[in-house]
Amino acid sequence: MRCLSSFPVQSYREGATVFYAPDVSLYSERGSYIPSKAPVFYNPKMSLNRDVTVCVLQAYSEEAGRKLRVCVPMAGCGVRALRFMLETDSVESIVVNDINPAAFSLIKKNFELHGLKDRAFICCEDANTLLSSFASKGDRFDLVDLDPFGSPAPFLESAVRALKPKSAMLCITATDLPLLCGSQPRACLRRYGSMPFKGEYCHEVALRILIAHAVSVAAKHDYALQPALSYYFGHHVRVYFKGRLGAKMADEKLEKIGYLVHCDHCLSRRLIRGLPAPDITRRCPECGKETRIAGPVWCGPLQNEDFLRRVVKVAERKIEKEETLELLAQLLEEANAPPLYYEIHRMCSAARVPCPPIEKVIEALRGMGFSAFRTHFSAISVKTDAPPMKLLALLREFV
Repeated sequence: MRCLSSFPVQSYREGATVFYAPDVSLYSERGSYIPSKAPVFYNPKMSLNRDVTVCVLQAYSEEAGRKLRVCVPMAGCGVRALRFMLETDSVESIVVNDINPAAFSLIKKNFELHGLKDRAFICCEDANTLLSSFASKGDRFDLVDLDPFGSPAPFLESAVRALKPKSAMLCITATDLPLLCGSQPRACLRRYGSMPFKGEYCHEVALRILIAHAVSVAAKHDYALQPALSYYFGHHVRVYFKGRLGAKMADEKLEKIGYLVHCDHCLSRRLIRGLPAPDITRRCPECGKETRIAGPVWCGPLQNEDFLRRVVKVAERKIEKEETLELLAQLLEEANAPPLYYEIHRMCSAARVPCPPIEKVIEALRGMGFSAFRTHFSAISVKTDAPPMKLLALLREFV
């Protein structure tokens, strides 16, 4: 343990990068580290998030055929920015910021450790103030990475304005999952302009709410955002958008926003595109019972398969962690799967039968001519275009 500043720090290694961060053993309750209690924010559980971002940055740079101008406006101890510099050859210039003076000091020391201090612009500003200061035409970024503690919603407007007009990437994380998953509907409506869904596939709906909100915010500035890679993992959802300026393209993205209609009786679910809200019947077309409606949500694809393949190839070269490689492989496998997964335990409960193995269910669905995929959202769930009544009948046949 060392004391580089006014608090004890510990040396850590993540990927190929060594860095200093607060000693996590000093900020725990009941044996669990609480990042918000540390004097500088560092969350070791987000290492997978940073693994994927390193690969996305490299893949996007290779696809664009150039090095990138990058901004990390909420950098914490600076490990994310350090990994960009040390584990890729994609950074032309980088702005690394945190409003916390202690974080600002630690970031400088971490960059000095690797002789990188002169290659980065390190600052101590409010994130929105910083991003707004780079909104001028010649100062904008190829990639902005928003990784806040909680919601990215307060920073989206200034982040979009700081993106290059012809082509750029916006990366956003949301860790306020309870809110996005329906525990506080009013708060979700205030923050994201959407009513959430509380149910067995709430994590996918949470991701779709986040995407819809970001696309809507960007469209106000005639900026079109399209998700290139997105996922749910642990306690967060993460989206990597490709974007460019263009009112017509922004309108096209808005056309992919709509509403979720869910029936608690027969477990049917569907996405209906349309803004403003289309005329949605409150009666389920399958069973006639009253439905629940959530949204606005993103109704389009969650992945760009070609870009995801690029990211997977980079990960196979750069990442050793099996957990990260498995997540990316699963995302690629389900890239073209239908939306809104079925939790098999929930379906079996409705059918009043014991649960068969997931692989048997997938095999049977494909044998009936339906598409069927495992999903990263849940190990006990499938994505399929089979109607819920067909799936329930299939589960009963297993018995």
